[in-house]
Amino acid sequence: MNLTDELARTAARADRLRADASRDLRNAAARATRQGMSQRTIAAAMNRSQPEISRLLARSEARDANGDHRRWMTARSASDAMSAALARGDETTAFKMLIQALDHLRSLRDPRDIAEWGVEPAPIKDPRFDTLLRALTKRTLVQLDLDVPEWAESATRLEHEWLIPRAPSRRARAKRESPPELAALNVFVTENDLATL
Repeated sequence: MNLTDELARTAARADRLRADASRDLRNAAARATRQGMSQRTIAAAMNRSQPEISRLLARSEARDANGDHRRWMTARSASDAMSAALARGDETTAFKMLIQALDHLRSLRDPRDIAEWGVEPAPIKDPRFDTLLRALTKRTLVQLDLDVPEWAESATRLEHEWLIPRAPSRRARAKRESPPELAALNVFVTENDLATL
């Protein structure tokens, strides 16, 4: 082994460790926020500055596993895009952002890029869409035979039924054909609707 190869391997290992540490910090800060801790308290507990905690809570990695600018969505960027669309009253775009993000997840091959989906997103204020993001992320990761992060395991069953299709004829079909894991959460949609929303 020559020195150049050793340096390249060392740098690659350091990059993996840095990415893992970044994901760990972002997940810890997100969990603490969900539990009601303030950024100031989190910063003190993690021995970090409050601006750093704010960055950890707001950002996904800007680079992919190869060091290139990330051109695919993460759970965090999906949550942000969905929240922005919902703030404008645009449920259609919120659905499209979720479906696009899940398509991106399915296309990822590098384990380090896939691991970026393990970083907990900010909760979506609309509980229907928050539940849908969590449930469909879990469903997609299970279909891909990948580990499911804790945040995706925590989808909350909706208090009222949510029939996603708007057309009455499609609503009855969604009620009959909804995937069991979604129906258990009171979310009713067909596989076809999930592909075309």
